[in-house]
Amino acid sequence: MLHPRAGHGVSWARRDTYRTRDVTQPCAESSMHGEAVIEATPERVYSHLIDVPHWPDWVPGVRRARVPSGIRLGAAFQIEVYGVRLEAVVTEYEPDSRFGWIGSSADLSIYQAWLLVPVAPGTQVIAKKVERELTTVLMRNSPAEEIYYAHQDTLLRLKQRAEGVEPPA
Repeated sequence: MLHPRAGHGVSWARRDTYRTRDVTQPCAESSMHGEAVIEATPERVYSHLIDVPHWPDWVPGVRRARVPSGIRLGAAFQIEVYGVRLEAVVTEYEPDSRFGWIGSSADLSIYQAWLLVPVAPGTQVIAKKVERELTTVLMRNSPAEEIYYAHQDTLLRLKQRAEGVEPPA
């Protein structure tokens, strides 16, 4: 399933959802994988990924992001996503090539990683995201497609920002 505005240079592999049957509350794990070729250097793309305080400006679902002491390997930060406040930590930090983080609350945990590969004419971005316990927190108010498209939209917006293109109105 491809985002309606995917356009040139963005592909989507798949979304897998697993539901547990042996617990009292329904919970799920969704795994999403996406790729895009961005006509910008890995340094430029990476600079947007690690600029966590500005995620609310372009990452769908992110309302607040607070970074007390800068982004680096092991750095802690807080993020509000889908209306849920997460305590997060940077788990992967290889300048201009890889960035990853894990965030959690009592009801939701997210792992997200970005791999940047230099290619002609710029950077191939490979994004992986795993969300757990979506049904207890998110699915009661949001259709599954909305959350799926939000991850695709993140790639599209990253592409637009790094390439210096204004998003469509």
